[in-house]
Amino acid sequence: MNAVDRAWLRRYPLYAKTCIVLACLVALIALLFVCTRVQLDNKAIYEQAAITVGDTARLRRIAKSIAAVTPNTAAGLNTQATELVRNDTLLTHWRQRGAPTSLIAAQLAALDASHATPEMLDALKIEIDRQGDALEAIITLLEACTAALLFAGIFALAWGARRAFVLRPALPLHMLAQVGHAVPAGRDEIDRLLTVLNGLVARLRSEQDESAQLKRIVEDHIAFADQSLDLLHYICAQLAEDAPTGGTLEALLQRLVGILRVQRIALVLSETSAQLLGVDAIVAPADLAPHIVRERVVSELMPLSGVRSLPHSQSNELLTVLAAPVRVPSGTYGVLIGEGEADTRYEQRHLHLLETIASVLAHAISNLSRDVRDRRMTLLEERNAIARELHDSLAQSLSYMKIQLARLQAVLPDELSQSDTGQIARAIREGIDSAYRQLRELLTTFRTSVHARGLAATLEEVAEELSSRSEVQISVDNRIRRVRLTVNEELHIGQIVREALTNVVRHARASSALVTLSSNEREVTVTIGDDGRGIATESGGEHHYGLSIMRERSRSLGGRLDIRSNEPSSRIVVTFVPASFAQHARIGTSGTVR
Repeated sequence: MNAVDRAWLRRYPLYAKTCIVLACLVALIALLFVCTRVQLDNKAIYEQAAITVGDTARLRRIAKSIAAVTPNTAAGLNTQATELVRNDTLLTHWRQRGAPTSLIAAQLAALDASHATPEMLDALKIEIDRQGDALEAIITLLEACTAALLFAGIFALAWGARRAFVLRPALPLHMLAQVGHAVPAGRDEIDRLLTVLNGLVARLRSEQDESAQLKRIVEDHIAFADQSLDLLHYICAQLAEDAPTGGTLEALLQRLVGILRVQRIALVLSETSAQLLGVDAIVAPADLAPHIVRERVVSELMPLSGVRSLPHSQSNELLTVLAAPVRVPSGTYGVLIGEGEADTRYEQRHLHLLETIASVLAHAISNLSRDVRDRRMTLLEERNAIARELHDSLAQSLSYMKIQLARLQAVLPDELSQSDTGQIARAIREGIDSAYRQLRELLTTFRTSVHARGLAATLEEVAEELSSRSEVQISVDNRIRRVRLTVNEELHIGQIVREALTNVVRHARASSALVTLSSNEREVTVTIGDDGRGIATESGGEHHYGLSIMRERSRSLGGRLDIRSNEPSSRIVVTFVPASFAQHARIGTSGTVR
């Protein structure tokens, strides 16, 4: 160290010591960061290697089990397994640089020679996990030591700061307050900072104004907290009584406008969420939809979060946007967006409130979706149980009666077969056959499942299934995604569509078919059309049982079924009033009466 450096240290000793301590703390923090980074990287590498070895063992087992039946497939699986371990980063590193243990080296050699059994691969996976745990323990110990040194350095810095900034200046500051004289230059920068106290004395006169300003800020925060709690109580009480509706959501957004001091606000929902709630994809109070929501599509709005400044497409002005995703760990349902002018400054408390409301809405939608799914599954389980009981009891009895009646007809003399006795036996046989067909149809109905995602997914599956089994191109045009149907209504519609499309495939000689679901806000219409040879509507046709079943299902829905056959095409039209429409109509009527 030269004379200039020593003079600098003598002139600024406290500053130099502080810089040294801070440099040490920064170095410790950097070391801690590097250790953490290395730990995460190694953990990921070891986990990936363990997964690769596990997958390789699984492929080897599968190949071994099918080697006698399909040797080519088994060879392909063995090749794929070899490629997995050959391309793994950790295993390649160990091959090039040497394995950490002799056991792993031997196992790697067996892998390279393609003689590794699934048991050897399982042992290698265990060794990889053990090596990963050991390396992680070492890095953790290093992190703990580094953290201890970091805490010690912080404590030393805090203790030194207390001594330098609190204890030493205490007496001079007190004397300065009493006499009001300027402080002469001192030995270090702390002593020279005493001269700033002259300015602090002048600033004391503004303490009352600052205190008043602080009081206003605190009162504003308290008022904001009270309004936030009141809003949370309101939305929780509303959601506890019933599922979210358009009116509830609009009232919530209207109250948020006043609390957050935004000019426009909207709740943007995904298509499935909007369909579940029975509302539009964009919910906003009257004339309060943000410009950013009007200018962009829903898919562009979903990733928004936090506080952002976005340009207005028409005026090129910047708009301040608050956005909070409406999501739970299992999925995202939408985004809550508030919009203000460019000079609006939002604090973290505003974003926290928006995120809290978005979280409450997300859990409400999630609970509603789970309830709908649970009700659907409960109904299907009950129907399957009834189907099993019918199959084990009534179906067996009918089968037994058919067999016994066939035996009776076989032993009847020819003169009795042509008499009234034979006619009665044949009538009984026809009645039993009809009852058995109806029972089989009933069992098929009870065993019919509805997709967990609802009617739309069910119809798509039916169309795809029947198209793959025939040359008929079947498409579905669903225009009622926002109409809320009960599980029973979905089951009947799905079975009507399946029966109609089955008749098209079997009898219509058509090349294409279209299923259309539409609504005029009073009733729902389901149309199944094809370009085939038409439908024979008179009783006794080759598929009149299917038509009778479809008519019975339409009556179960409280609707009607029309058959319009005009060669070379035909259409089956089912019209009914959903329970949700009827409920809304009753609510509107009662409101008008009141």
